[in-house]
Formats: sequence, C-alpha cells, structure tokens
Amino acid sequence: MNRLGGSFGPSMIEGREPLFATIFSLLWVVGLAAYGAGYFGLIGEGVEPQGPVSLEVMLFTFAAVLPIALVWIGVLLLRRVAEVQRDARDLAAALKRFQAGPSGNPAARVTPASRGSAETNAKLAALSAQMQQVEKALVAMLQTKLEQNEFAEFEDDAQPEPPAAGPSRGEHLNSDELLHALNFPTDEKDKDGFRALRIAMGHRNTSQCLRAAEDIMNLLSQDGIYADDLTPEIAPSALWRHFAKGTRGEEVSAVGGIHDPAAIAKVRSRMRSDPIFRDAALHFQRQFDIILRDFSAEGTDEQIQKLANTRTGRTFMLLGRVSGMFG
Repeated sequence: MNRLGGSFGPSMIEGREPLFATIFSLLWVVGLAAYGAGYFGLIGEGVEPQGPVSLEVMLFTFAAVLPIALVWIGVLLLRRVAEVQRDARDLAAALKRFQAGPSGNPAARVTPASRGSAETNAKLAALSAQMQQVEKALVAMLQTKLEQNEFAEFEDDAQPEPPAAGPSRGEHLNSDELLHALNFPTDEKDKDGFRALRIAMGHRNTSQCLRAAEDIMNLLSQDGIYADDLTPEIAPSALWRHFAKGTRGEEVSAVGGIHDPAAIAKVRSRMRSDPIFRDAALHFQRQFDIILRDFSAEGTDEQIQKLANTRTGRTFMLLGRVSGMFG
C-alpha cells in the first residue's frame, strides 16, 4: 500500500453530503412538527396544552434548529475532509510519477542530468573543479614533503664543520647554483638541484628567500596555482636591472610578465580575504627583491633572464602584478 493515498480512497457518501443532510433535516422537521402538533393539542381530541406555551415553543424551536445546524456543520467538515483526501491522492500520484522518471520505470530515478537542471549541473561542475584542485594540492604537498626529506638527508650527510676563524658560512654559491636553487629541484632524482639548494641554504639572504618562496608556493597550490603552469613574458634584462635599483610603476610594467587572468583573480581575492597569505606574499617579495638587487649587480643579461624564468621568479612576477609593483 502506498504510504500516501493508500488509505484515502473515495468514500461512499463523498459528494452526496448535502443530499443526506437535506433529507435528515426534512425528516427531523416533519417529525418534530408532528410531535409538537400533538403536544400542543393541534391534532387529536381531548388533548390539552401542557405547561407555559411560550417556554414550550422556545424549547421546540431550539430542538428543531440545533440538530439541523449540527448536521450541516458536519456536512461542511466532511466536504473539507474530502478535499484533503483528494489532495493526498494527487500528492501520492505526483510522487509516483517523480520516482518513476521520464521512462515510467520506478527504478529509473530522476538524475540532475535527466531533469536538465542548469543550476544543478553548474554545482556539479564546480564541485568537480574543487576536487581537482584538492588533488593537485595533495600532490604538491607530497612532493614538498619528499623534497624536505631529501634536504634533510643532504644536510645531515654534508653538514659543514665550523671554521676555525672568520665569519664565512657554508660553501661558495655561484650564479648557476643560485639559479638552480631558485628553480627548486625538478624531482627526487635531481641531485644537482638538491646540491645547489643545500649550498644556497647555507647563505642567510638566499636561505630566507627560498623558505619564503616555499611557503608562498604551498599556499598558492591550495588555489590550484603552480609556477610550472604559468607562462611568463620575460622582460629585457635592462628593465629588470632598473627594477632592481628601485624603479616602480608603468616604466617597468613589462617586468610583471605574468598575465594569466584566472591566476591573478585568485591571488587578488586571496590577498584581500586571507591575512596570512598576504603577509607571506609580502615577506617573499621583500626577500626576492634583496636577491634580485645583489644578483643584477654581477649577473649577465642571460643569467637575469634565467632568474626571471625560475619557479621563484614566476611566483614573484605573479604576486608583483597583483600588489601593483608594475603599475
């Protein structure tokens, strides 16, 4: 039996309530009138009216009206119940049609696609995109964890002994090693990259820049933004040198060679809503600016171009574009 409508079938008197009420009313009035005629001596012989006539008339009138009123009130209630039952049957039928779907088969449930709901499809597409972003973020986190483990192994195996005298720290870091470190190791087999990174971590300014770059890249990966996916337009080395010397605004706008509208919009939104992200981005930009100033003083034009195209350089161009460094 269906949960809705199964016990609400049409009754035998449904639609006939006024007829039954009219018949009852007529019979009641006729019977009461006959009784009253006999009671008041209007019919029959030798019958005397009993008691005060006015009181008896009032009682007979009350006895005539009250049952009839109750009957018609009951008729109204029955008609209302019948309407509720019809609504229940209609609801049960609609529920069956909804469950059956377009094919008429109850097993074929109606899906968002079969209903053609554009809003539901849009929500599903957004959910799919979010799941892809989460998947990329997890991959990035695993890769970062693997790289950190490799860093620790190299640092443990080749920890420099403290010098007997002098303030020097670590091995000498040449330009090619710095570029390799700023690009980060490509995978767990990139031994040259890890070696360059280990050497770079032994220098204060470079170490601070690399740590800041790693932090901001991990935050960007949460929004599905990866430096490898950015396609920069590398500005001439002369403009990079002007920028390193402190020039800002439209004059060096070409230095901000990242023009990905989706990435820029995501970073701009995150900058406004996430103070932790904003502080990490500003800290990274300050640290990279120090490295760029020192590097541009000694590096060749070709090396400056390579620095701009590293993962760290691409991240800097994206954040600088959003923060207004390039006009």
